[in-house]
Amino acid sequence: MKKIYLPLIVLFSTILLILFVFYNRYSNYYKDEQISRYVSKNIEILNENLEFEKRYALSLSLMVSKNNTLKEALKANNRAVALKELELVIKEIEKTTHTKVDIQIHTKDLKAFARSWDRSNYYGADLSFRRGLKIVRKSKAPFVSIELGKRLNIKAISPIFDKDRYIGSIEVIMGFAGIKKRLKKFGLTILGLLDKKYINVAVDLINNPKIGNYYIVEKSYSKELFNLLKNNSYILNGKKFYYQINRSIVAIIPMKSVGIIDVGKIALLMNSEQKQDFSTMQATLNNYQFKGKKREVIIK
Repeated sequence: MKKIYLPLIVLFSTILLILFVFYNRYSNYYKDEQISRYVSKNIEILNENLEFEKRYALSLSLMVSKNNTLKEALKANNRAVALKELELVIKEIEKTTHTKVDIQIHTKDLKAFARSWDRSNYYGADLSFRRGLKIVRKSKAPFVSIELGKRLNIKAISPIFDKDRYIGSIEVIMGFAGIKKRLKKFGLTILGLLDKKYINVAVDLINNPKIGNYYIVEKSYSKELFNLLKNNSYILNGKKFYYQINRSIVAIIPMKSVGIIDVGKIALLMNSEQKQDFSTMQATLNNYQFKGKKREVIIK
């Protein structure tokens, strides 16, 4: 009898071991797939919020381009009137929309005319290096993108017409504060990072904190995400889809500027233990009238 039972015991043990191995592999695969879907959904939310902010900036730009006082000031080359009106326009925008913006007016030959944030002697500065401005002058149509300049932010440019004659353009500049505020509702945090090879252009960022080869884009940023990246700088290599550090997950998404393949990165922080109701998320996204995107943040 012992001779019969022993092979059966060995066979039963072997089957149990095989089942355990397969279960363990399937369990790990299922867990990885769930995390991957969770990260993909959050990247989609980031993309959609970026698109929403771009459209919002563009609508403000189009509205300001119709301002008759600014139009007449540009025609008369009266910078003082333009600056005074810009101050009033920005106050009204901030009062009614609670959105902080900067505005710049350019001449038809791509020279600086008036800047809401600058009282230095910049008048007439050549801006022909700006890709977005050249696109608008050529197309005579509005254009919005994340564009590299002295800063890296969302820039919505609209042409200014005197009747049918193109006389210049106006630019509404927005940071990422609005995006960060909306993402917070989803338990998400972002950090914009500029590749150091472009710091000679983005000179306003040169004194910002740095992680490896990247400068922080904004002065107000998440210290939690900053420290996590600083202590795990290998994450910025972006070789993996996402990185899990304790209870946190970080995804690194390429950030593209108009005319530049890869100007930097966006770090997206999420809680690995947070239970997300994606149906609720989708309902919120539908309220913004978003359209789904893929994993990469591509701003043209």
